[in-house]
Amino acid sequence: MTLFRRSQAQRHAAQINGALSDARLASRMANAKMGPNAPIRLQICDALIDLNNFELSDMELHDNARQFVGAKSSLFNKRLLVVEAIIKDVTGRAMSLFFLKNHKLIQQACDLYKASLIKDTRPMWKILRDQQKCDILSIPEIEEVLLSPLEKARRSRAFNVIHQTYLNDSWVDVVFMKELRKNPNLLLDQCKRSKRLLQILSVEKYDVVRQFIKMMHSRSPFYYVSYVKFLNKKMLEKNKEAYLYRIQYQTHRNMIADLKEIRKLRKEKNVKRLTGYVEKIMGDYYVRKTNRVMCWKFEFTNEVYNTLALALCEQYRVPKNFRYSSTSMYRLLLLPLDKAKEPVPFVFGDRSTYQDGSFIDPAAISSRKLITRLEKRIRFAKYSIEKCYLLHRIACIHLSQGRYDESCLNARKAIKETHNCNSLIWKFLGIMQKVKAYCMQKKVEKTREALEKAIPLCDALKNPPLINFLEVCVSCSVEDTAIKASLLLSQRPSGISTITSN
Repeated sequence: MTLFRRSQAQRHAAQINGALSDARLASRMANAKMGPNAPIRLQICDALIDLNNFELSDMELHDNARQFVGAKSSLFNKRLLVVEAIIKDVTGRAMSLFFLKNHKLIQQACDLYKASLIKDTRPMWKILRDQQKCDILSIPEIEEVLLSPLEKARRSRAFNVIHQTYLNDSWVDVVFMKELRKNPNLLLDQCKRSKRLLQILSVEKYDVVRQFIKMMHSRSPFYYVSYVKFLNKKMLEKNKEAYLYRIQYQTHRNMIADLKEIRKLRKEKNVKRLTGYVEKIMGDYYVRKTNRVMCWKFEFTNEVYNTLALALCEQYRVPKNFRYSSTSMYRLLLLPLDKAKEPVPFVFGDRSTYQDGSFIDPAAISSRKLITRLEKRIRFAKYSIEKCYLLHRIACIHLSQGRYDESCLNARKAIKETHNCNSLIWKFLGIMQKVKAYCMQKKVEKTREALEKAIPLCDALKNPPLINFLEVCVSCSVEDTAIKASLLLSQRPSGISTITSN
């Protein structure tokens, strides 16, 4: 009886496997001493139902209904009605329609399941060698599964829909419990003892809720709920079409409002806010829209990124009363004047030349996170003009953090990508990004060469202010080259300068 009571307690705590094992052990002990015990046998059948083993539970219930008589047999007959009704609902007409509608997906799932049952008994190095992977790793590398933003949104929406179907308004609590497992406000690092206990408790309770959700789904699958809820298929298709049109209309309204805001920010010449606004809407909202919902996605994407490119180009203007000085190129290219110094060379082994590992820079951390986000977006970017923007943005972040070689590398990738979309303006911006990196590295000759490559692009763009700006930049670069040459000549030994002059 102690095992029977413990089995009941475990079943209430959603520990069904433990409840089943205790009930079986209690049944064997009861058979050896006093004969079959109906409540214990019923506990075994209930545990099998909770584990969603409806066929095994049906067999057990039939055997026990024949073995016991009277009131004890009626308990098993009542359970039989429930189990047979579940099996009838799950394998009825609703499942047939679901199989017909999703035949290809079900076939793929069956093939994957059959492949998972095949056990490969060969050594790990042979398996990796046949897969053309590294066969000398003792611990195989686990590849990260990258999901597109659209797939992430679909899975999140499917998660919410399942819980909305079975829990009604309580689905918000499940989402809250899911987020609570990693909530830093609950799991404080300062609480040395309670942090681990709270983490274990939140994970266990969330697993209990998920276990009950799976039990509900097994008794009444989602396709059966949809079948019962929408018996009139014409009405269902009509509702789906109306919902699609409503989403399309709302998306179109948002597109118009966002374009107005972008043009307004460009008119105000607030480039920093404009860049953040474009990154927000294109990286969070419109990236999750399909062509079916967002019919003019390609045209809208071109309009947004071209407007941003025009706003970036409008920054490059010659200031009023401009005169040449040692920091002229920095003022023209809008570079920070505090960095207009000779770059400090990195010396291997000298800790004073590189950043201390214990020092945490919030700007550097945020820039790394943003670069990771942009690199993930590049993997799933569909249009070349979007890739040009992403690469240019990464180059700008590298430049702001003092990583000039990485900035040049991403600028070259952006220039190469512009050939696919035939975008002259983004090619010009890529070249200007290289100019900035060369200027920060004091590479005067490369700066002048890059500026000369940008002049034909300005002629093709037919933008006189940009042409004037580049001419001033080239003249400043010529002055910098002359000053650098004179410094080099002054630093040579007197004998060599005399021979050169002769």
